[in-house]
Amino acid sequence: MVPKIMAACCVALSGVMTAGVHAEEYPTRPVSVIVPFPAGGTPDAFARIIAERIGRNWGNPMVVEVKPGAGGSLGATLVANSAPDGYTALLATLSHVTNPSLSSAANYDPVGDFKGVAILATAPVVALVPAAMPVNTLKEFVEHVRQRPGEVNYLMPGIGTSMHLNTEMLKKTAGIDLVPIPYKGIPLGIPDLISGRLSFTMSPLSIANPLISKGLLRPLAVAAPKRVVELPDTPTFAEAGFPDAQVVSWYAIVVPAKTPRPVVERLNQEFNKAIRDPEVRNRLEAVGAIVSEPTSPENTDSLLKAEAMRWSQFFREANISRQ
Repeated sequence: MVPKIMAACCVALSGVMTAGVHAEEYPTRPVSVIVPFPAGGTPDAFARIIAERIGRNWGNPMVVEVKPGAGGSLGATLVANSAPDGYTALLATLSHVTNPSLSSAANYDPVGDFKGVAILATAPVVALVPAAMPVNTLKEFVEHVRQRPGEVNYLMPGIGTSMHLNTEMLKKTAGIDLVPIPYKGIPLGIPDLISGRLSFTMSPLSIANPLISKGLLRPLAVAAPKRVVELPDTPTFAEAGFPDAQVVSWYAIVVPAKTPRPVVERLNQEFNKAIRDPEVRNRLEAVGAIVSEPTSPENTDSLLKAEAMRWSQFFREANISRQ
């Protein structure tokens, strides 16, 4: 019996020592941040700004890898199944917790398969229509759709994304029917929106603002707690008369569930340090982000749990089934 106890203690001690040495030496090679959406979008730009700063702080590169597909599910599944050694992290967004309820391609548990690292920011999204469409407000657009049941479409960049859910909430709140036209990300559908082949979308501010400035698209409302500086004349959803149609998008970093705690804490420190940097904050705000105050891994875990519970309940009540 004693030898068995001693052996068990040795194994446990070995594990502690391994985790300690690993954390002390970490990182000894580049760390990858998986962005589960197409290149050129806001998540990609957001990740690259932060990764560049952390790489410089570390003296060891942090590499952004774009792995789009299935509304973010492919990238999330890749990270869930990766080695829990701190060398593969995921830039998680709202779709991370909604996809498992919506898509059969989401073969992961958004809470159980991951450990939270840090909450980085929220990102306003803008309700847009082609400049040639004869509507100027969100209420006018809703009336436009009501008069054309089943005829008006929208650019849908992925099931479970904040853009998709904002539109679904608008449909539910306003009692209208909009036909989803799926694209692998907002940027790929913008030409069809500008031309009028698409009639509506919810878009990240960073993509929307240049097109609004050129007069190619018209903003109707912003999904944000208050008006954004870049679009001071555009009302929030609440101001436009649809307070219950607003979904706030967020960005967080997560890693595989069995990643050692010391490594999670090291990553947390580095991401918090990066978003506190004034230059980084300015660059993130320029791409439409509202940067968070530093958070703990536990804050991030709580966000994942709360959002997963909220949206799974919403989908059940709305009879939105897994596809």
